Amino acid sequence: MSPKTATAARAATARYDTATDMLSVRVTAAAVAASREVRPGIVVTDDEAGTVAGIEIRGASDRRLAADQDLRRLAEAA
Repeated sequence: MSPKTATAARAATARYDTATDMLSVRVTAAAVAASREVRPGIVVTDDEAGTVAGIEIRGASDRRLAADQDLRRLAEAA
């Protein structure tokens, strides 16, 4: 499978829970097998193959995410 095909096969979804103030972004429908906190309040989840399945941002409304910098750091940590 080429990288373009693999990327196209993934459909990212995002959900914000107002009760818990958590933003969840899933990049695959695979079950989560492990998670790790890469920065305080930012958790990366992995599937059984060790591929990033999603990202959870706790306390999302209190954070000012600088998209370019924070997303680059998350990608490097994953």
